[in-house]
Amino acid sequence: MSSPETFQRRGVVEGFFGPLWTMAHRARLFEFGAARGMNTYLYAPKDDPYHREQWTKPYPSAQWKALRQLIRHAHKQKVDFVYGFHPGRGLRFSAAKPVGVLLRKAQRFYDTGVRTFAVLFDDIPSRLEHEADRRRFKNSLARAQAAWLQEILLRQPASWKDIEWWICPSYYTPDPLLARAFGVFEPYFLDKLAESLPPTVACFWTGPCVVSRKITLSHVRQIARRVKHRLILWDNYPVNDLSMSDELHIGPLQGRDPNLPRAVYGYLNNPLLQSNLGFIPLATCFDYAANPHRYNPELSWKRIISQRFGAGAIPIWRTIRAFCERTQEAKKTKRPIFISPKERQRLQSAAAYVRAHQKERWTCEIEPWRDLMERALQ
Repeated sequence: MSSPETFQRRGVVEGFFGPLWTMAHRARLFEFGAARGMNTYLYAPKDDPYHREQWTKPYPSAQWKALRQLIRHAHKQKVDFVYGFHPGRGLRFSAAKPVGVLLRKAQRFYDTGVRTFAVLFDDIPSRLEHEADRRRFKNSLARAQAAWLQEILLRQPASWKDIEWWICPSYYTPDPLLARAFGVFEPYFLDKLAESLPPTVACFWTGPCVVSRKITLSHVRQIARRVKHRLILWDNYPVNDLSMSDELHIGPLQGRDPNLPRAVYGYLNNPLLQSNLGFIPLATCFDYAANPHRYNPELSWKRIISQRFGAGAIPIWRTIRAFCERTQEAKKTKRPIFISPKERQRLQSAAAYVRAHQKERWTCEIEPWRDLMERALQ
């Protein structure tokens, strides 16, 4: 049962740039997450061509068979499998054909039991690309995106039952990084989106930044007043794609207001690219999402380390975590890391620990950071 103290939707958005996870790992994630309160998974890996670059094309038979099996596995674990479409790049919003293409593709997922779909317009140019769209939507990308969802709901088959649609607008945070990457956004984007977006469509938001250090209740309430639709937080922790690929976020989730469920419908975390190490921070994210008021970051982190590596390994993993955090800080400040004699001893033990476990899956994922540790010891 959900209450104002818990999020109705809790889970993972596989929404990163980078090598695709295996189906076997996704199945393990469902089992791991379901045991910790996860009930939602959004399939949206940027480098799946049939999700993004070639979204209009159906999945080839081998990939489709594997996806069907994955959907069945999700449902077996009582995890709602949400399929994400990423049609934004080059899309002609005023053309009739693309909506029909999307709905035909969605029909295959509907037939496998999928009842929730997301239309994702993140990380595309901030302005309309086609003259016909600029004329029809009064030069407003926000109006075009809302109208596209209107058209989808208008044209979806009448036989479909219990369907839920979500949107990730192109403006999903006030972080100036977004405008630097994709161009300056039109004024009052969220207000224009809210005017025409169908009332049942939930809206994604990442917080005050693309990668937010803190997300407060006052912040999401301010956004909710503008969006006027249910909010889903797409939390970019612990993801480490693109410019963060040299970072390893294995510490606990921190800086999330325990009262966020009062204004937020769903809470999904974008995970680490390192699939096995990713279970460490994700466990803490699941603990927070399931019970924000009782969440204790350090206790949650120690619990998952103990479960996966044994209680005796907690000091070693604390050293590894601290080293990763210090390398991230050094990257920002452009200052070298100073290692004290005590730290040197701990790092030597940590590097030796990683080498002693070379046959385990996670060691190849941590290898670049083990190499950094060993270089720092020279």
